[in-house]
Amino acid sequence: MKFLLWLLVLIPQASQAHVKWFSSYDFQQAPLKLTDLNHPIFWGLFLLSVVCMPLLVWSDKLVEKCSIYQKTTAFLDRYAEQGPLIMRVAMGAVLLMSWQGDSIIAPEIMVPSPVWGWIQFGLALLLLSKETTFISGVGMVVIYFMGISNHGFFHMLDYVIYLAVGLYLIVSYSKHVKLKNLDLPILYSGLGFSLCWVAFEKIMYPYWGLSVLAQAPELTMGLNHEFFLLACAFVEFSLGYLLIICLLHRPLAIIVTLTFFTTTCFFGKTEIIGHTILHGALLVFIVKGPGHYYQAPIRLHKSVWLRSLFAAVNFVILFALLAFPYQKMSSTAHAEALEKRQSMVHPRFDVAENVAPPSVMLHASQDANGGWNLHLMTSNFIFTPENAGSGDVLGEGHAHLYVNGKKVARVYSNWFHLALPKGKAKVKVSLNTNSHKDYYFQDKPIEHEIELEEGRASNTQHQH
Repeated sequence: MKFLLWLLVLIPQASQAHVKWFSSYDFQQAPLKLTDLNHPIFWGLFLLSVVCMPLLVWSDKLVEKCSIYQKTTAFLDRYAEQGPLIMRVAMGAVLLMSWQGDSIIAPEIMVPSPVWGWIQFGLALLLLSKETTFISGVGMVVIYFMGISNHGFFHMLDYVIYLAVGLYLIVSYSKHVKLKNLDLPILYSGLGFSLCWVAFEKIMYPYWGLSVLAQAPELTMGLNHEFFLLACAFVEFSLGYLLIICLLHRPLAIIVTLTFFTTTCFFGKTEIIGHTILHGALLVFIVKGPGHYYQAPIRLHKSVWLRSLFAAVNFVILFALLAFPYQKMSSTAHAEALEKRQSMVHPRFDVAENVAPPSVMLHASQDANGGWNLHLMTSNFIFTPENAGSGDVLGEGHAHLYVNGKKVARVYSNWFHLALPKGKAKVKVSLNTNSHKDYYFQDKPIEHEIELEEGRASNTQHQH
């Protein structure tokens, strides 16, 4: 099976589930658009993944008939009730390692304060008893939503597995049978979604993954880096999808958890901290299989042909359902990062609504000896060059001069001589406080822009 060989070869590399752990990621870098993916390699890997889904359905049917597999399944079924204990141990280890590393949820997310580190330590202690596991599960859910408030919904979607584990711990010892038996569907769908979602990180932000491969080129086994990264993304998405529909559940969990350990020699302690929770979930899948109370999605159909169609069609549907939101959210994250950088580079000074705001009008006249004489006509504002860099006082400050969007000078009086190259140029002036903050009134910058061209000057934008 070509796709199974892909799994065996590429899973260790694909287990860099969170490239953010190993690269200097920056949302100011623009993500790719879905239209950028319209090339033969992408569609070839996509179609190969779709075609391999029916093949895996047939493989699953053959494996089920194997006597060794049946005996192994019977043996593992004896330990099915140990699933919650396995998850408690794994989650306890994650919490203790995160506490020691001053991180929360994941290696790249630092604790907002030492208090949250000690909260994690306390939650780990609560996992020692099954009677208090419920409290620890609630704590994990709270920590996850705290992560959303601090780092945003888009970033935290990478770590839905932590939310799923929290819910698993809440229901695992419930006295209500139906509620208790929700544990496996929650865990399968949580881990499956996390793998599928993070796969798009490699697709939409390829430069992050390529920076990791540049540091460890041996991971690619001599293959082209761009091709290898995209192939890893499809393998990772396929793994998540197979977990969600519970296809090849135990064999897949065994292969993945064993091969995950091989990445430790490349990525060391960070990889262990980040993937321990995945190992715990996969070990639960190994001992419990797909479960017996709620039917696995792939078993909704009895016919192998219908299962094959189900696996292929829903792969396409899930890929589309995640691709479009990922593009939208990544674009929004990019815009917000640029806006944040802009606000940091150009901090604001907002003028209150109940006072007369400063204003500026820019007038230009050509100088007989070349260049332009700029007249900054202001109201409710005085130039105070002697106070530059000191505290802000409403109505005081200086101006910043921009040519075609690039800052070229500070202006400390009402007149300024500007030399320009031939052709058209947009000249803008903004009013700034003594500490160089941009004056704003009613959420708009106090500035004025004109367009200059040899022989004429004309306003192109009204004063804000």
